[in-house]
Amino acid sequence: MITFSAALLEKQDIPLQGAEPPELLELEDDLMFIAESPVTYDLVARKVSGGAMITGKAVTTLSGACGRCLEPTEIVLSTGDLQLFVEFENEEIVDITDDIRAELLINLPANLLCSEDCAGLCPVCGCNRNETICGCELLSEDLEAPADDEPSPWDALDKLKLDK
Repeated sequence: MITFSAALLEKQDIPLQGAEPPELLELEDDLMFIAESPVTYDLVARKVSGGAMITGKAVTTLSGACGRCLEPTEIVLSTGDLQLFVEFENEEIVDITDDIRAELLINLPANLLCSEDCAGLCPVCGCNRNETICGCELLSEDLEAPADDEPSPWDALDKLKLDK
C-alpha cells in the first residue's frame, strides 16, 4: 500500500519511494497483459489547500503476446510525470494506492506490440511476416481480382439510369 501520514504532511513534504507487488494492478485475469514486475514509485506528497499534491513517477513492466505477430514482448508502463491532487478529511493515514493504480492503468496501450512497424501474421498461411516473406499476399490478390472477360455483378448498376 502506498500511504502517508496526514499529520506529518502538515509539517513537511513527504517523499514516497518503494515497490509494490505486481498484483497492485489487478491484471491476474487479463488475457492480454501479464504483470510480473513490481510497481516501483518515486513520489513526493506536498500539502496544498484542501488536500495533497502528489508528484513523481510510478513504473512497471508488462509482458504478453504481440497483438500482430503473437511473439512474446514486454513494455514499460509508466504514469509519466504524475501530478495528482488528493483530497482528504480527518484521516490519519492517506492511502493513494488506488489512485496510482488508476494512473498506471489509464496508460495501458490498446494493443501490446513488439514494435510499431510489426508486420504481423499472414492472414492466408499464418507465417510471421517479420521473419519471412511468404508470397501469399500476391497470390490472394490474383485470386480476388476478376478476369477481364468475366462479367461483374456490379455491371448491372453501371447500366442503371436514374431520373430526377
